Amino acid sequence: MAKFSFDDADEDPPAAAAAGAGGDKRKREGSAAADGADGGGPPPTSKARNSAVVGGERDGRAVVGASCCERRVDGDGEPGTGGISMRIDTDLLDCSICFEPLSPPLYQCQNGHVACFSCWSRLSNKCHVCSHDAIFARNIALEKIVESIKSSCAYAKWGCSKLVSYAQRSVHEEACLFAPSTCPIPGCGYRGFTGCWSGHFLVDHSADCLHFTYGQSFEVNLAVSLPFLVLLGEDDHLFLLLNKNMMPFGHAFTVVCLRNGNLNWNFSYEIEAASRGNPGNCLRLKASVTNTKEWGGLHPAEAFLLVPYAFCSSANQTLSVSVASILF
Repeated sequence: MAKFSFDDADEDPPAAAAAGAGGDKRKREGSAAADGADGGGPPPTSKARNSAVVGGERDGRAVVGASCCERRVDGDGEPGTGGISMRIDTDLLDCSICFEPLSPPLYQCQNGHVACFSCWSRLSNKCHVCSHDAIFARNIALEKIVESIKSSCAYAKWGCSKLVSYAQRSVHEEACLFAPSTCPIPGCGYRGFTGCWSGHFLVDHSADCLHFTYGQSFEVNLAVSLPFLVLLGEDDHLFLLLNKNMMPFGHAFTVVCLRNGNLNWNFSYEIEAASRGNPGNCLRLKASVTNTKEWGGLHPAEAFLLVPYAFCSSANQTLSVSVASILF
């Protein structure tokens, strides 16, 4: 039985998979390739889907089965072996009405035109392709094929190793830990990956971020009206120095790391605030940095430095900040 998977790798299938095809098929493929090279017709091309995410890549190829050197997952989620490897245009796996991946139950008209169930239910018993009155019937064979297809995540190159149902690929990618994070600057909308932020901030937000070196203290003169200040580490990790006005007490300061992928990466930070009227009075906090994939305005409640209003001027608060990587 053939097993289906979706391959986003850039390389072609191993030669061993092609060697398993019959002699006549090899001859037909060879003839077709020769015809394209001689000008008798265009060489075969594969359609590619462009990712709307910076750094994401998709090549629009589905792989049926897998060769012995590809990672395989059977129906129980465990690595498997066997099967054959073929490529198909993934447009064939999408509904021709809503262009979303086909998902069972699948229905077709008497002429074989297929669409997803939610689209058929809105067609008033008339096929969208042949425009004939249609008696819709289940396409069980296609349902089994679609259910058998496994898709690698579009963010595999960034570390995601999951194989998911092709029909559920979009759902997985929206929640994938390796999906890009959204720039915290209001109204920006840029999505980037950990370690790839400097270029974006240099071009679009050069005045909105502060570069720092791990383990070295640096001074921040923060306007108390700002909700956060962007800090960029020397390795391009993106941090936010958060400022929350906690009336009637003062301002709560804390540091979070905005990152995708492995959220177990650990940093620590220190914040020190000196009194405006008496520099000898100071408040200091040492805590672990909270990792988050997206910052939606929430402030960590476990650790923060609460600076009374009397410590700062009416418009600004000067802080001494340092961030360090925790090694294990």
